[in-house]
Amino acid sequence: MVDKQQTIEVYNSFFAVARQLKKLAHQSAANLGLTVHQIGILNSIRTDPGLTQKEVTERLVFAKSRVSLHIDALVEKGLATREASELDRRETKLYVTTDGDQLCLRYNEEAYSHKVLEIALQRYSKEELDSLVAMHKQILAQL
Repeated sequence: MVDKQQTIEVYNSFFAVARQLKKLAHQSAANLGLTVHQIGILNSIRTDPGLTQKEVTERLVFAKSRVSLHIDALVEKGLATREASELDRRETKLYVTTDGDQLCLRYNEEAYSHKVLEIALQRYSKEELDSLVAMHKQILAQL
């Protein structure tokens, strides 16, 4: 049975790790001239081409107005495109451009947050890491 102090300790631990990774992710995105939200949008439409703005908003849990501004900036920078849906002309589908794809790959390869985490995780076995991911998924499903 988990006591109140353990719950607080686990909460603080999750929060501290997430805060540090978020800080590093923001720095990595800024080095490429983007925000971490813009990288998230690019990665989403790169992985799943043709998502609508609404689907991106739901998937990333961003404010609708912010997603629109981020998409505008990505289109303006030539990293993403908007195309009207053939099925419903009121809907706009989002696609990553070649430049956007290359930037995503570069971010995913070079992101300092990924590198630092990889170094930190090297001390753990594959089984321990699999267990950690499984526990996180189980906890997230309960929240």
